Amino acid sequence: MYGLYTTYLVPGGARYNLIERVSLFGCRVGYIPWMLNEHIPQGQGEPFSWKINVRTELDRLDLANHTLIIDLKPNSSARNVSLYEIADVWGVSANGWTPIMFRLRGLFMDQSDASLDDRDFVRHSDEIEENIFSMMYLNGTVQNGSIFGPWTPPGPSATNSVLLWPDTMDYFSSEARKFY
Repeated sequence: MYGLYTTYLVPGGARYNLIERVSLFGCRVGYIPWMLNEHIPQGQGEPFSWKINVRTELDRLDLANHTLIIDLKPNSSARNVSLYEIADVWGVSANGWTPIMFRLRGLFMDQSDASLDDRDFVRHSDEIEENIFSMMYLNGTVQNGSIFGPWTPPGPSATNSVLLWPDTMDYFSSEARKFY
């Protein structure tokens, strides 16, 4: 599950309120291709290395004080809350697909709490785990200055791992090192 939340400053942290469930992926409805689309140079082809700072892009899209949050375990039977705020997304669009890397902020990591309302909560700065990275890939790329293809993740399978060639891994590694 992915959600668009508003954020409000509170003493020592922030309050998060769910506005709506959203899609991160998909060439027509996904927040990632939507935010990226304005930054693709005219005529840009493959390979194309890019970065999205989520807060900056949401501000630009008239969504100031908003953020995107991933619920990694939306159907957990144990009521295990795992919410991560998306800080940045990097991608390398080439050969018809786009490996991406997320920089996440851990808001709740496998927290068992039946009373927790994941639609309206407060997190204090010292409760947030910074700089967690995750990778995946999307079917789709950039061609002639535009989003091309479905921009969707693969369906569930035993082979959903992302394959990173040296140039792509070097790019992601150099970007991640900037936070340490």
